[in-house]
Formats: sequence, structure tokens, C-alpha cells
Amino acid sequence: MSYKTILVHADLSRHAPARIRAAAGLAKAHGAHLLGVAATGVSQYVFPRGYHALPGSLEASYFAPLHDKAQRALAQFGTIAAEVGVSAEPRLISDLASEALARTGRFADLVVVNQDDLAEALTETAGRIPEYVVLTSARPVLVLPCAPPPQRIGQYVLVAWNGSKEASAALRAAVPLLQRAVRVTVVSFATPDDAEQFTDSEQADLTAFLARHGVRAETLLIKRTIECGDTLLTLATQDGYDLIVMGCYGHTQFREMFLGGVSRTILQKCSLPVLMAR
Repeated sequence: MSYKTILVHADLSRHAPARIRAAAGLAKAHGAHLLGVAATGVSQYVFPRGYHALPGSLEASYFAPLHDKAQRALAQFGTIAAEVGVSAEPRLISDLASEALARTGRFADLVVVNQDDLAEALTETAGRIPEYVVLTSARPVLVLPCAPPPQRIGQYVLVAWNGSKEASAALRAAVPLLQRAVRVTVVSFATPDDAEQFTDSEQADLTAFLARHGVRAETLLIKRTIECGDTLLTLATQDGYDLIVMGCYGHTQFREMFLGGVSRTILQKCSLPVLMAR
């Protein structure tokens, strides 16, 4: 298995070059088409048919610089994609970045974005980009950390498992990466009072599923007394994993603004790439 279309957020933030290179590297490894999406940061309802302000108008004096900025981001995307040597397509969308990525991401196998950087203002979206895209695109999202990502993503993979449909979706979405991994560990956390444990039969079913896809995985059940988001990050850091795979848990109402505690912890604190799905 392999990804056929990988979408990456193209902007002019300080993290963009590393993000685009990481996405291009994945595209090359999987023989995938790389789609770079740059957004103007103006809602599609302002220009429902795309940007078309008359040159020299008051409207153009405000919107033209945003359009030009997006074009420069796509030029940077094109340069990096050409250097890596992948099939690439730039796409400029007149919309908020979060909306553009979520909508276009529905036609991709994987969406690549960055963890929110508090040092860079996110004025173009009321929500946070990683959360919004994960919860609304219906596609797996690879969230890269603000710290420089590893040169190769997915050699040592830690999969978080709790038996939920979100965890199952993330596991299935990560198969193309797991097939190329050196080590895969599936971890489940439980308190002494948890009624649902990672049972022997469930472990057998999960490892058999992965084995049929050519993935050898070890399973691990950890008894924990602290919030499992922190436990997961500690385990990943101490044991040298370069990718976490997990389901993303959001509330139905106001889903673009609120996440479950574990998802929020991981997105805020992670220092390594995280593949999320729901």
C-alpha cells in the first residue's frame, strides 16, 4: 500500500520549508502526487468565484497583497518540490487556510500541517488549523512539530490504541507508513479501575490485521495513574520513536474549537510528528 495524493499546507511561515520538504519526502517514498495548498486567508464568501478585485481599487489595495503572499508561498512550494523531484501541483484557494485545507484534503490520502506556533499569529482562522483539519476533512492528518522534524518520518512508530473507532481509523490510515517502519509498537493505557482492557484476543486480532499488511508489531499495556497524553509523550521521547499514531477525539458540538483532553495535550506538547485520524 502507498499514499497516492499528499496535500501540504503552503504558506510563508518559518516552518513552511521543513514542512514542505517532509511532505515531498513522503511523496517521493510513496510515489505520490504532492498538492500544495496556499490560502489567501479571506473567507470564500468574500470571493466565492476566486479573487477578482479590480486593480487600483480600494478592494485591491487590501486583498491583492494577500493574494500575492499566497502566490509567493506556492513559488516556494514549487521550488522545494522540484529539488526533491516529485510530481507536484500548486493550488491557490481564496479562503481561510483551515477551510481550504479541510475541503481540499478530502481528495487526498494524507494532509500535512504544522503544530500551532504561538509565536506566529493565526489571524486567518478562528480555530486552530491542525484541530480543524483533523475534525472536518475526514482524512488522516500528519501534524509536524514546531521543532525540526526528523529526516525520515515513520521509522520508529508508536501507535496509541484504546479500541475506539478513531483509534481504528488512525491505525488503518497509517498502514502505508507502518509497512516501511523498522519498529512498530501498539500501546494501550489503563488504570486499575478501567473496565475495558487491551485483552489478549484483541491484541491477537490487531497484530494479525497488521501482519496481513506486512507489518510486524509488538503490543504493550501500561497501567497508568496520570493523564495518558503525558504518558504517551514520555514513552515516545524516552524510547526514541519518531512518529505517534492516534485517534483524535473531539466533541460533536463546536467541534472546530474543542478537543478531548488527550488530543489537546498531544497537539500542544508534542515534539515529534503525530498522525491523527477520526
